[in-house]
Amino acid sequence: MRCPRCKHKLVVGAKFCHRCGAELPPELTEKTAQWYHDPVLVLLAIFLFLGIFGLPLLWNNPRFSGWQKIVISVTTVIYTAIILWVLYYLIVVYILPVYNQLKGFT
Repeated sequence: MRCPRCKHKLVVGAKFCHRCGAELPPELTEKTAQWYHDPVLVLLAIFLFLGIFGLPLLWNNPRFSGWQKIVISVTTVIYTAIILWVLYYLIVVYILPVYNQLKGFT
């Protein structure tokens, strides 16, 4: 998308042109705002559904600062590691002994 006044390429979701300072019409800014640029939806997608696979969604989002991206990435990696450790623990401690016990009956 380009500025109607100076034809400079605009940042997605910008309310004004960063080169000439022209205020952009609301219909132009609403069309450029994508669902994956909404910080709340990105965080929900990462922590509830995608986990570590949602990090590209975070890093391509222009609304997060560099430090926010780093903190959320580290938190996501730790969060994912904890979930994987809990799953491993459940399998080894609870499911595997039951499986071995049932295997002995056949």
